[in-house]
Amino acid sequence: MRPLLDFELNTATSIPRVMSLRLPARFVSTRTGLYFEWGMKARVKLAESCRVVLSDEAAWNLKSDLMRSVWQAPPSIQVPECLLESRLDFPLEAASLNDIQRAWTSAIRKRYGADVFKLALRIIPKHTTLLDLSQVAAFKTVLHARLGENPSLAPLLAQDRGMWSNLPNWQLVKNRMLAQGLSQQTWRWLTHQTTAYIARINWGQLSHLSWVNFHAALNRNIPISWVDKQTAALMGFGGLSTWLRRNHENLGTVAALNILRGTRLALQRRESNIKLEHRKELELEEFPLIADWLLGSAASTRKRPLVISRNWTYDTLMARQAHWHLVELDVDFGRQNVFWPEILGMGKLGDNIEFIELNSLNALLSEAKKMHHCVPSYIDRCMAGDVCIFHLQIKGHSPQRGTLELRRVGAKAWQISQLKGPCNAPVSSQLWSAAYLLLNRAN
Repeated sequence: MRPLLDFELNTATSIPRVMSLRLPARFVSTRTGLYFEWGMKARVKLAESCRVVLSDEAAWNLKSDLMRSVWQAPPSIQVPECLLESRLDFPLEAASLNDIQRAWTSAIRKRYGADVFKLALRIIPKHTTLLDLSQVAAFKTVLHARLGENPSLAPLLAQDRGMWSNLPNWQLVKNRMLAQGLSQQTWRWLTHQTTAYIARINWGQLSHLSWVNFHAALNRNIPISWVDKQTAALMGFGGLSTWLRRNHENLGTVAALNILRGTRLALQRRESNIKLEHRKELELEEFPLIADWLLGSAASTRKRPLVISRNWTYDTLMARQAHWHLVELDVDFGRQNVFWPEILGMGKLGDNIEFIELNSLNALLSEAKKMHHCVPSYIDRCMAGDVCIFHLQIKGHSPQRGTLELRRVGAKAWQISQLKGPCNAPVSSQLWSAAYLLLNRAN
């Protein structure tokens, strides 16, 4: 939760509102840069990377910077024409976040023009910046001409700004997309659309995640043979690409949608991990298991096939693939429950803290069902003796539970690898204290 500023603590000055459509805000260019000015009394310097669409958090930061401004208008300054009909005495303390956002948008329209503002949002629908507005304003004539020919392809223009200075037709854009992996058939399909569906595509990663997001989000009936052959040929999903090429049915089938949506969830988890070692662990250890399960599910003959819905998460995906590998896949082979040696078993850590060591396959599956995470994927490490899994529970008026993983260090020592609550949520300090008590007992 963000801290409150002084002007937010005073309700006498924060509650009153003046319903004025002309707020005293404008952009000012000086030798030192671009500024956002309020009522000729406060200024904030802006960077070219400032977003055009101001979020609530950005509006709050802008207002707080204006409140801390020490700039003073020189005596010789005159009221500009754009502020003649506005209330220069409108107090900044009384401005709500909605007022700040409205004043920001109005100042942008005054400086760049409403047509440039709308054109930039069409071409760069997400994360438009002040630099984008300047570039669009410089080449708005050629951009308007191209969009007059095909409005639905507006987001494609943002892929290479160097084309804007000489863009007599769409052929240059087409060649740019073909060089990135787009096929002739896909280009023809896109040019015949009446709605800018491609605005949802992450064109920065056209070779894999962009097409996966495109198909999974829109559920369009596009033959897979039309699109990039490398949809899933990266990061452990090569087998999925082979399946997609060999099955030329439309993407409306359950099997194809499951493959695309499962790949999307996996690649999104990879992009959310900043550390390189975590990404490598996902690609080498978890992604092949997911791909194996997706291919097995596509070839399944079950009357009611499993459908990956939009409510699924990566943890749901891992739990399902673990259950499939450990139970469903081996039903025909009569695989029984698997056990491995215990180090502590079960017991108590005080009056209200209990622990249970998970030393079997069924115990891991039960823990995954109860805690909604992918702990069964650690069965190989448990059987090898590299890790040991415990279920911790604190009883009382506010019961707490978590899954603890101890990793072997050396011949006899252990260390805490991770401790997660239900759905991989963080746990309280009491559970962490209990985990260290258990670690001391294990060592």
